Amino acid sequence: MKISYISNSSCPSHLPSSLQIVKTCEYLSKHGNKVYLIIPNTAIPNLSVNKFYNIRFKFDIIRLLRFKKFPLGVNYYLFSFLAFLEAKKISEMIITRNYFVVFLCTLFKKKCVIELHSDMLNESRIVRSIFSIFKILNSKSISKIICISKSIKTKYIKDSYVKDTNKIIVLPSGSSLKTNYKNSLNTKRLKLGYFGTINPSRGINIILKLAQKDQQNDYYIFGGSKNQIINLKKKYRLRNLFLNSHQNIEIVKKQMKEMDILLMPYSNKVTVSGNVSDTTKYMSPLKLFDYMSTGRLILSSKLDVLKEVVNDKQCVFIKNYLNPLSWLLEINKIKNNVLKRNIIGKNSHLKSKQYFHDNRVLKYLEN
Repeated sequence: MKISYISNSSCPSHLPSSLQIVKTCEYLSKHGNKVYLIIPNTAIPNLSVNKFYNIRFKFDIIRLLRFKKFPLGVNYYLFSFLAFLEAKKISEMIITRNYFVVFLCTLFKKKCVIELHSDMLNESRIVRSIFSIFKILNSKSISKIICISKSIKTKYIKDSYVKDTNKIIVLPSGSSLKTNYKNSLNTKRLKLGYFGTINPSRGINIILKLAQKDQQNDYYIFGGSKNQIINLKKKYRLRNLFLNSHQNIEIVKKQMKEMDILLMPYSNKVTVSGNVSDTTKYMSPLKLFDYMSTGRLILSSKLDVLKEVVNDKQCVFIKNYLNPLSWLLEINKIKNNVLKRNIIGKNSHLKSKQYFHDNRVLKYLEN
């Protein structure tokens, strides 16, 4: 099948959304489809998409050259329209997170799949009105509605955006990382790692406070721009804090495996760039699935939405997660309990096999 994925995101970039979209395209291609990724002409300069994401199964990238910035306002609608016209010519089906593209698909009777990653509050008033008044998500042109969590599915049904629930499937995010399990035996200076966005809502401040309070262990942060890391290094001069900017996926895979504990210290309100809504109720973070694939113990904020994927057998949840001392208490408990650390890590590693991208993309095409 010829499939176009229309995305507003830069590619390559360090955004988790870009990584997931690229891996979706890659594994759709692996399964014999001709795949086109249609994107604006925004990206980190001088980087190869194939090398940056370690792509083995190639697909075509079509950049709309006139869009050199993330399409906002009028440019959002213009980009959506031109991307749709391009996809309509070359493909049998369109996949997208772009709501206006979905509206165009229903208007012109083009088969499409929509991915829902947040509620409608992130969309413009125009888009919200169109979807509400014309019940767009009930259109026969939409072959499948993919929700990354049960919470999103419930939200859209409750708000009456979707009537035909048979075509809604819950498909959590996945990972493209595959690693062999290996026990963590270290009980001296633990290596605790965080991989992801430098953003207060992602818990960076918790990690920095932990590094200040806990001089018995080492803390590693991989993420953020070079400027963000430079600024943090100026502010936090700690011998047990190791700060690194974003790395490509192969380096990340190697570094994750070298950690003893992986950290997910989300705040009680998580937002992403450009979004106005709180995603803690709906998110399915790629970080979780990459962490699981390494077999390392995960320490995470206790958020209900994460328990859709893992439970206490695969992850250690911190109930009072806004308090750094709660994290430190749990770290000290786990430090010498090597058996518990490895049992939970191995459970997580085994569970991760359910969420590999190779299996995930097949759900897009099922009838």
